[in-house]
Amino acid sequence: MTGYKAPDIPPEKITPQLVRDELLKCFESANKEFMKILNQPYEDEQLKQQVREFIQGVFQKCGVSFENPTKEGIITAIEECKRNAEQMLGDKAADVIRHHYEEMMKLINKMPQY
Repeated sequence: MTGYKAPDIPPEKITPQLVRDELLKCFESANKEFMKILNQPYEDEQLKQQVREFIQGVFQKCGVSFENPTKEGIITAIEECKRNAEQMLGDKAADVIRHHYEEMMKLINKMPQY
């Protein structure tokens, strides 16, 4: 599994918007891997758009601003995404989910409070 890798950025450069954008990249990567696991064809641009709409929906459902998220809000949204993926895909995608979650938490853990 290659998948998403969180960028190595110094904490002072990590903003909520950067982490939100990295979440989009991370979730896009995870979804590509899910499609391969499920033997489902996909088109990059269509998947990218679907991921953005899904993440925006998760932020809204969690009461988190997509445009101006907070660290806590992003954590809430990531946890919700993780739960959704685990419920939908279960054991067959556990490694993919774990890898992507751990990569996102590397950024979250370095992120200052906003």
